[in-house]
Amino acid sequence: MRATGNEGVAGRLKQSIGSIGYVGYEFARKAGLRTARIENRAGQFVGPDPKSAAAAFADVPLPDNLRLYVPDPSGADAYPVVTLTWVLLYRHYDDPRKSAEIRDLFRWCLNDGQQYADGLGYARLPAGIVRQSLAALERVQ
Repeated sequence: MRATGNEGVAGRLKQSIGSIGYVGYEFARKAGLRTARIENRAGQFVGPDPKSAAAAFADVPLPDNLRLYVPDPSGADAYPVVTLTWVLLYRHYDDPRKSAEIRDLFRWCLNDGQQYADGLGYARLPAGIVRQSLAALERVQ
């Protein structure tokens, strides 16, 4: 069957009894889909949730270019299929006010906004990723 985007796939999975598919945890949770426990590198069967996603990134260093891929995390509590949500920004904006507002928005997301992550089905970012992301954000002008 064919569907577009997480919302479309989640909708099709919900309608198709016995189907198996992949969507982000936040969409599976919102749609009320059952999720699978998957065996991780440590040999543990772990279900998807914000805690197991955070465990996957807990001790992983973020490279200077901020491109982090963790194809098979090593933690015993880590869910084995995780990714970060990427935000691409220009380094320079012609309008200084726009640049300042973008920095303010993402500072909030990386700091105070983290308190909303679990409730929305996302993992809070580890302190190291937040620190490096904030440093990169300061280079946006």
